[in-house]
Amino acid sequence: MSTVEQNRAAYELFCHEALAQGNVNAIDELVDPSVVSHSPFPGQAPGRDGFAAALAKFRAAFSNLQISIRDIVAGGDKVVGYFTVTGVHTGEFMGLPATFKLVRYDEMVIVRFAGGKIVEHWSVADTLAMMLTLGAVTQASAGQQAQPESSKAELERAIGIEEHLLLGHGLG
Repeated sequence: MSTVEQNRAAYELFCHEALAQGNVNAIDELVDPSVVSHSPFPGQAPGRDGFAAALAKFRAAFSNLQISIRDIVAGGDKVVGYFTVTGVHTGEFMGLPATFKLVRYDEMVIVRFAGGKIVEHWSVADTLAMMLTLGAVTQASAGQQAQPESSKAELERAIGIEEHLLLGHGLG
């Protein structure tokens, strides 16, 4: 098996074991201790320990977490994953109490491997879908104009969650 194929297989294992199952041993096995997360959770500590803690926090907020891989492409030392995440919002997340709503969103991730381990990580998630589902933002009803004060508060809350998810979520 070529290095590219090994990296692809390792990332698929990472998605199933570390992300979907929360298997800390898989994180230890597949993620370098000094991994650089280019899109960390806000306040995420650096390295593998910070990544593992952020993932644990996300998994505590969303039960029945499932990762459905839609595509994985590998080339050189990088692997790109495109997957759909589903889970039930059963715990506090970014100041939002549990809504018990089913959340579903898409995410794209790029990881770079060295020595068989993930050493760099970038991700972008569909934060709008999650925010709408959780009620953190709402769509204006057709023909109704939003009230300025409620719109301002909603926007501030949405920006905070978007910063957390888009700039820092990085589940993958």
